[in-house]
Formats: sequence, structure tokens, C-alpha cells
Amino acid sequence: MKIEIEKDDNGFVLVRIEGEVDMHTSPDVRNALLPFFKPGIAGIVVDLSGVKYMDSSGIATMIEGLQWSTNGGGRFVLAGMTETVMDIFELTNLNNVFEFSPDSVSAINNLTGG
Repeated sequence: MKIEIEKDDNGFVLVRIEGEVDMHTSPDVRNALLPFFKPGIAGIVVDLSGVKYMDSSGIATMIEGLQWSTNGGGRFVLAGMTETVMDIFELTNLNNVFEFSPDSVSAINNLTGG
């Protein structure tokens, strides 16, 4: 699994994840996200376009991220979902809970008003 992080001057963070997010790798995703759930971070975009598989521990990590963001007053957007991963969110009815964007560029533009 590969995780890349970009932070801009406006308080937005882009986290790109590639590979599988499962019980072995979800702690790495959690640890990558955790530093950004603090005041001054306006929003986090998690680009999942490179994720072909996500299990329940990955879903739990995304839920935790959403909760941290909501508690901190920031936004948490999932971007670039593959059909396979989106199916998991739809089956669990979480597609009505999360904010989604077709890709990370659209998500950042939406967050920044650009």
C-alpha cells in the first residue's frame, strides 16, 4: 500500500491511497489521517481512486475519519471511488452518510470554492 499526503496553505489536505485497505493496512491509513484532525484543517479529501479493495476495517477507518472531522468542524470527502469500493459503501448504506466526489481535483475545487 502507498499513501501520499499533500497539504495546502488554505488548510486542506489531500490523502492519496493506493492498494488494498484491509485489516493489515487500515492502521497505516488511520495513522496517516490522524495528524490532520485538528483545528486549522478545513477539510480532508481522501483519494481512493487507487484502492481496488476495502474491507470492514477500512470502512471503519473512514467512519472514524468522518467522525473526527465532524467533531473538529472540518469536512471529510471521499474522492475517486472505484465501482468495487463504492459498492461496499452502498451495500452498507454509507453512501448516504459520506460526502463523495468523482475525483480529487473536483473535491478540492468544491472545498475551496474554486
